[in-house]
Amino acid sequence: MSPDLPSLIGSLVREAIDKPELYSGRNLHTLIMEEVERVLIEKTLEHTKGNKKKAAQVLGINRNTLSSKIKKYKIGS
Repeated sequence: MSPDLPSLIGSLVREAIDKPELYSGRNLHTLIMEEVERVLIEKTLEHTKGNKKKAAQVLGINRNTLSSKIKKYKIGS
């Protein structure tokens, strides 16, 4: 189970401030937005019982885009 979103964001921000060397060349905003997107896709797939067509409709994205994001984030692997 993923931690709740505000806690996750807070942890990442604290880590970026306390250990900036870990984020050298990496964009904290992008990392957080990708994590939000990953959780959103996971939860939508849970609620649609894995139905990618329905999940894509709910998310307002193309089914092929959803499939690409599932691969990108290794969801269900």
